[in-house]
Amino acid sequence: MAYTVNRTNSSASPSSYTVEDGVVNTQTDLSLIGKGYAGYGELIGENFLKLLENFANTSAPSKPIEGQLWYDSTANKLKVYSGSNFVPAGGNVPYQTSAPSALSAGDLWLDSGTGQLFFYNGTSSVLVGPPSATATNNGFVYESILDSTDSTQNITKWFNDGNLIAIISEDAFTPKSSITGFATIKKGITLTTAIADTKFQGTATDADALGGVAAANYLRSNANDTTSGTISIANDGGLVVGADSDFTFTVDNTGGIISNTVNNTDITFKVNDAGVTTSVMTIDGSESRVGIGTISPTTKLDVSGTVNATAFTGPITGAVVGNVTGNVVGNVTGTVTGSASLNLLNTGGTLTGTLTAQTILPSADSTYNLGASGTEWANAFIDTLTSLELKTDGVTINDNSITASRSNDNLELSGAGTGSVNILSTATLSGSFAQAVHTFVATDAITSAEHAGRILLLGEVGGNADVVLTLPDATGSGNVYEFIVTVTMPSNTYKIACPDADNTITGQIQYLDEDGTSAASFPTVAATDTITLNGGTQGGLVGDTLTLIDIAADKWMVKGLMRVAAGANPATPFSAAVG
Repeated sequence: MAYTVNRTNSSASPSSYTVEDGVVNTQTDLSLIGKGYAGYGELIGENFLKLLENFANTSAPSKPIEGQLWYDSTANKLKVYSGSNFVPAGGNVPYQTSAPSALSAGDLWLDSGTGQLFFYNGTSSVLVGPPSATATNNGFVYESILDSTDSTQNITKWFNDGNLIAIISEDAFTPKSSITGFATIKKGITLTTAIADTKFQGTATDADALGGVAAANYLRSNANDTTSGTISIANDGGLVVGADSDFTFTVDNTGGIISNTVNNTDITFKVNDAGVTTSVMTIDGSESRVGIGTISPTTKLDVSGTVNATAFTGPITGAVVGNVTGNVVGNVTGTVTGSASLNLLNTGGTLTGTLTAQTILPSADSTYNLGASGTEWANAFIDTLTSLELKTDGVTINDNSITASRSNDNLELSGAGTGSVNILSTATLSGSFAQAVHTFVATDAITSAEHAGRILLLGEVGGNADVVLTLPDATGSGNVYEFIVTVTMPSNTYKIACPDADNTITGQIQYLDEDGTSAASFPTVAATDTITLNGGTQGGLVGDTLTLIDIAADKWMVKGLMRVAAGANPATPFSAAVG
């Protein structure tokens, strides 16, 4: 009859296996033999062999049950079936948030909250690692790395909270693969440069260098010492010398101060002159005097020897004995009895009194002036003046030539009173007279300098634009302005107008009607100040003439001859347009 094989765990599924008579149950990886099954011996032997070898194979048993062992011949590890998969036998430790109960010495357990492994020493749980509950590196890590020459270097990395703080090495080298904060590694302990202000803190008994400067390069404060560098004192208190602080170099708001703090004592400057210690300057503390070449000055500045200076500023109240070869900038009020160059009267200097001299010579030819524009001498009394050029403000006499000096100035020769200008020899005019003809082609101002006494042509190009000519202010000069029309205005005008309402024109202009029917003369009125030529009824044909004369203050005289073309009748050209 059939029999039942029960599992240890009655709650497992299935909890038992039924074996029928005469058959083999294959629900597990072992063969369960039924009553009366022939050939049972082989199956029993194979079952024992499988148990002996723990189902050793490259693949797991196909019908495992919880607790079944399997030797993984690929990984060479013994594994146990957990109910869902095979796990390394003995590799599972308790994984929970607190230490398990009933631990034996040597047992391991894993804190599921911190990820840290502990072992039980028989009394308490001891931390194996990692040191940090955050699972970051902390403490020392030993590594072998390659340097830049592909040589192996053994180092110890020192971590804190996952950050690499330092590397310990017995050799100096450059890592082949860069390490952040460690471009090079020195013998001993090398601190990272990747974390700011990383340094050894506390007191050290000795050091090779400080701030990269060798210890031997620091000055001693308790012994005599020497430096090849510059000593800078960055405070106004400066430098104090002497056991009693006798001598100081200080600074205040006025500048640098050299001071002897002991009452009535001197400050002496000495040099080694050919092996002899020599005092070259003494500041007398009791008398507030300076001596150069003397240790006992008798005046504020006492110089024993020759003074050579590029400049001297200040009054000289005593006698000057010897030659003065430089410039004197300032007033010389005494008598100069020796010879002196013109540099004695340098710019800004004043020589008062009478200078009695013989020949006065400049130091360079054609370089220096006697007087200047705006600071002329009042009178010069000279028997004979020999000069390449004699020049006034307006006239230059050069050799046998007399010319005007100012731009656009006339050269005028006139006698005094009723006297006249007489030319006693033959006069030759080698130049030319001013142009006798001037053409007005556009609006312009008439001036006496440019237009008086000349023939003035009214010649607007094309005769298609108004031309307005303004007279100068009449003064009674007698200046004559004679106009001739050279271009007729068919639809525009020539206007000759006074400069203001005070100026008026008096006289008449005669007109010839080219029809031959009439002739007319138009007089001015009291307020006439404008003459208009329109090329038609008011005249202005080519060849028409007009003369204006400055006869009195604000008074002009006019006369003229005009024609009026056939088909038109003459009309007055006069108006009071300005007033």
